[in-house]
Amino acid sequence: MDKYRIALIGTGRVGYQFNFGDLPDNHAEAAHAHPACELVAGVNRGREKLEAFGKRFGVQALYHDYRQMLAEIAPEICIVATHPELHCEMVEACAQAPSTRAILCEKPMALSLEECDRMTRACQQRGVLLQVNHNRRWNPEWELGLRLLHEGAIGELVHLYGFIDGGKPAPWWRSEHEGSLLHDFTHYFDLMDMYAGPVDWLCGLAEQRRRPWAVEDFSAAFLKFKSGATGALHSAELTEYADHAFELRGSRGLLRFVGEQVQLFQAERDVCEPESGFQWSSLKPRVLERPSPASTYVVALQELLDALEGKGTLRSDGEVGRRSLELVMAIYQSQLEGNRPVYFPLQSGPSPIEELRRRGWFSAREAATPS
Repeated sequence: MDKYRIALIGTGRVGYQFNFGDLPDNHAEAAHAHPACELVAGVNRGREKLEAFGKRFGVQALYHDYRQMLAEIAPEICIVATHPELHCEMVEACAQAPSTRAILCEKPMALSLEECDRMTRACQQRGVLLQVNHNRRWNPEWELGLRLLHEGAIGELVHLYGFIDGGKPAPWWRSEHEGSLLHDFTHYFDLMDMYAGPVDWLCGLAEQRRRPWAVEDFSAAFLKFKSGATGALHSAELTEYADHAFELRGSRGLLRFVGEQVQLFQAERDVCEPESGFQWSSLKPRVLERPSPASTYVVALQELLDALEGKGTLRSDGEVGRRSLELVMAIYQSQLEGNRPVYFPLQSGPSPIEELRRRGWFSAREAATPS
């Protein structure tokens, strides 16, 4: 059987440099390790990372121009692992290339709903599969949480809460287009979609408090889901530490995700007032059988191959990728409208962040000198 020919566009951190454990932890490692795949080309604007990628994985076809690569190498699967402002143009070009059968695009899918719709339309018109790498959907711990929720381990889902502080690793992080919402919180937005379903309305806040780039460095929102559940979040780049957590609060228990591991707490009666008859319950931890670790990059790639062969469907396609970005756009829109509720679905269009900049909410500032 011939192998699927894969080209990696963007040989940076998520492309081939991530390494947090023994399992394949980036796109290149997943493709290189899969017996049905062959890495045939790499594309990057800079020479150093491109050559390092080629040397590590034995790839000879190295390019700065992805269009030239598409014409000369003719890959069947394109992995787009570049900055999000480049995703739309690249996905459209890959979809139009005669050889392309599938595209795996990094999150966030794009910078606007208009771009998301262009990307999805380009793939649909050519019969090309589009997968968006919201990789927690393939993580065994987050999958265990979903199974526990469906099995009623915490009763009826009442409320979701998530926060991310200091998700960017250093103050020099490139941030012209990606504030804390786009870079960090699209993961949690996708999880809210997976666990609670469609959002009815959202009211949000997006502020630029200290960082020099013309994007938010603090955001918060309150959400109402069509299921009846509610949600709350905050995401900020104002701390020197990194901290994040995600909770599903139910009528009879709680699922808490810390350090990518799920914890289960269930209600248990423990305090009683004999005279009044009042009875309280508190949350008690339960022991869970931990799932076997798995590389989300490998699982996602296998799911893409199965979909190509008619053996399954994609858990994170273009529509799913659009929905997480829709929540970001809704927070920006709510900020524009005096933090009032914004109802879903949102119409296709440019990002409201440009209007926020025009009105002076976000502006490029001189970076503070370290003391």
